[in-house]
Amino acid sequence: MPSLRSKQRLNQYICLGISTLLLGTVLVGCGSGESEARNDTTTPVSVPKPKNFNIKVPTEMRDVVIKIFDNFDNTLILEEKVSTTTNLSSLTLPRVLNTNHLYRIEISTTPNSLIYNFLNGQYQNVAITLHSLIDVDVSNLTQTIFINPNSEATYQRALVRSGQLPNETENAKNISSLHLKLATQDINAALLSAFHRLDLQNLEPSYQLNLLTKQDIELRPNTYLSSFFSFGYIQQWSNSYPVDTFAEFTKNLATDLKDGYLDAKKIRGDKTTLNTLLSPTPDNIDPAKNNAKDIGETQKATRTQFGTSLKQAVLQLATNSQQQSFNPEGYKLLQQYSYVGEEPFNNITLNVRTAGAGDYRRAVGFADTIATCNGSIYPCKQGITGVNIINPNLPSIDYLIGHYEDTVNNCQLNVRANGAIELIKNAQIFRSMLDADSTDNLLQVDKTNHEYLLNTSSTEPNNTSLQYTFIQVKIKANQVLSASAGLDNRKAPDQLQTTELQCSFN
Repeated sequence: MPSLRSKQRLNQYICLGISTLLLGTVLVGCGSGESEARNDTTTPVSVPKPKNFNIKVPTEMRDVVIKIFDNFDNTLILEEKVSTTTNLSSLTLPRVLNTNHLYRIEISTTPNSLIYNFLNGQYQNVAITLHSLIDVDVSNLTQTIFINPNSEATYQRALVRSGQLPNETENAKNISSLHLKLATQDINAALLSAFHRLDLQNLEPSYQLNLLTKQDIELRPNTYLSSFFSFGYIQQWSNSYPVDTFAEFTKNLATDLKDGYLDAKKIRGDKTTLNTLLSPTPDNIDPAKNNAKDIGETQKATRTQFGTSLKQAVLQLATNSQQQSFNPEGYKLLQQYSYVGEEPFNNITLNVRTAGAGDYRRAVGFADTIATCNGSIYPCKQGITGVNIINPNLPSIDYLIGHYEDTVNNCQLNVRANGAIELIKNAQIFRSMLDADSTDNLLQVDKTNHEYLLNTSSTEPNNTSLQYTFIQVKIKANQVLSASAGLDNRKAPDQLQTTELQCSFN
């Protein structure tokens, strides 16, 4: 394991240094005693210093517990109860961090925990766990850690990208640096980077937003704008949901963003209650419109409506913070700030996403070919993968990710973001992986009605009959209708020659 190898290298390095010291001592002892004849070969041993963390949260929390884990093996590195989050500028870790690992920082509340509600100036009881997942920064001895609604949503999205589905037992160990990178991009695009690396002291009675002045605009213009913009989301939420504002906003935001988009939708099968400020967003069901301009147009009403509401909330917060009276230049900047995201103007397919609210997933399917593959009777595209490998020339399974249940026959289907697919009934378990094999393909059964068959199997037959073991999923307009598991000697079957399990999810 990487961590074991790192420890071994460290031990070898220390032992080498000690050996050098001992060798130098022996050479001096055997010399003539004349100082000019000595050759001191001792080399100083550089001992790595511990890493310090500077933890920042948006608003003060009291009587909470901070835990730091090595996300590689879930080892608890540090656990510390703190009376306030206002002064967390230097948490010294008891060991050197492995730069090849991700690290997970958690702030969890206790029965006595309080949070400062900056909207009414009161401390309130709070019950929540906040996460931040990080790569090690070796450029400085102290690394700043931001734990806020953005980091929590990023963590939850990274879990989904790693293959986890909602309502499963949480296991963060499968999250890779790639999952974290992609999740960060997802959340920042959806939130227009709200709370991302917001380098501001947490709000508390002696430090509030009205203390941001003209000087802050001159010295830290990005911090000024980002502060009001970020906290404006909480003002917007409070206007509709005034109870437990920060905690409820953060929890619901993370639930909404598990699919990577601020779209008032949950991952399929997620049983979590979702409150939202958005109007229901339309699905993108037509593969012929899988481009930035068309999808952007479909989601324009949602994006514009939410951006308008957010702008009103930000200006409301700024007015309550006396910016309009005492800092008119800052207020003007907030009026001119972009709350919607730029409109897409061309039909690119490489990145169909528009920053801001809306559902920018590509419809399941394709409309650019009638070619078959591997002798299929329907138009076909092969080499399908999970959503972490983006190829604009291949169909996306984004809309399919989730957990499906056939309660009549006690069947379950899991479609995971990393490409893993499982069809389960009692002791029968079929598994496959969409990993770009020729047997991972999508067949276009009915172009007009957006009906498709998704096939997935191993690269080679794995039984004596030389047939492939397939999972086949029937889809219509992004919806899973049914799934089958069985055998076929073709790489792109339209109907399995032998069916061993079949489930309906209508």
